[in-house]
Amino acid sequence: MDRSDYLKEPVNHIKIAGTLTVDQLMQQFSNSGSFGAGRLAAACDTYEKMLKDPECTVFLGLSGAVVPAGMRTLVADLIRNHLVDVIVSTGACMVHDAIEAIGGHHYKGGWAVNDQELYKYHLFRIYDLFVPEEDYVKLDFKFSDMYTDIARERKGESLGSDEFTYEIGKRLEDKNSILRAAYEENVPIFLPAVRDSEFGFIHWLHSSQQQDQQDVLKLDAFKDVPTICGICADSSKNGMIIIGGGVPRNTIQSSTLASKKGLDYAVVITMDRPETGGLSGSTLEETVSWGKMKGSADHVMVIGEALMVFPFVVASVTERLGRDFKRQPFLQRTKQASKGKTA
Repeated sequence: MDRSDYLKEPVNHIKIAGTLTVDQLMQQFSNSGSFGAGRLAAACDTYEKMLKDPECTVFLGLSGAVVPAGMRTLVADLIRNHLVDVIVSTGACMVHDAIEAIGGHHYKGGWAVNDQELYKYHLFRIYDLFVPEEDYVKLDFKFSDMYTDIARERKGESLGSDEFTYEIGKRLEDKNSILRAAYEENVPIFLPAVRDSEFGFIHWLHSSQQQDQQDVLKLDAFKDVPTICGICADSSKNGMIIIGGGVPRNTIQSSTLASKKGLDYAVVITMDRPETGGLSGSTLEETVSWGKMKGSADHVMVIGEALMVFPFVVASVTERLGRDFKRQPFLQRTKQASKGKTA
């Protein structure tokens, strides 16, 4: 590169002239193009490109406590508006969705509290959120019965985690539920570490109550692999939005690697650092060495707290798309793609 190549774009300084919409603010961030503001604006651009690319399958990776903290309805709306195609989540995120789906709540609290007192009052703390113990107890017994119902209906079949979440969503009635929305819109939700959540401990309760092994719900962790890799392989292009990292990010990236496709688009929102060698903080450039992301991919990592960052991304991009924008449901697009290959 020549010296002049480094000096093509001057910083256009942020100007707040009266009231701005969310996307107008993002455009100001883009004009600056610097620091976290520039990365946030770039994330909006990348997500917009994913949604406007008819060949792209959009994966959303969920980790951390964003669902109990207030992002539950946002994710459900993304599903219903066909703005995500596949979700890969920690079990805990869907546990908190399920708690609210059966009438429980998460409460605003504080981090500077007496945790011994909370323990005495049977209140669980997630940083500055509170969850009553009785909501977990209600979930345990209600879902234990649900597991039995699913096992009897599926007649001893071993389920993948996407089939497990489908069956749960089918049995929930709350329209604001992520699990219910995914069931209605045929959006698969994979829980690759489902045992490491309350769902796993509910299974212990459920299985101890059954006299007949045919009534014990069976999950097969390996059954997910050909399913999610098949989705990647059948998609002309793949994009991901990652909140946090961990197992959901690894599952999505490894699926694109195993299917020999590589990601075409990627947005990661995290507060983790790369220096420890952990996946949550690893740079997207690092994934190129594995073949998980194409070297030509449109990608950005936003260093920030997801509950603040992601709603800005969604608000900005939906404003750009406008009310008349319609994106085909995931299954409808994949069926059409399959017909095209057959023809």
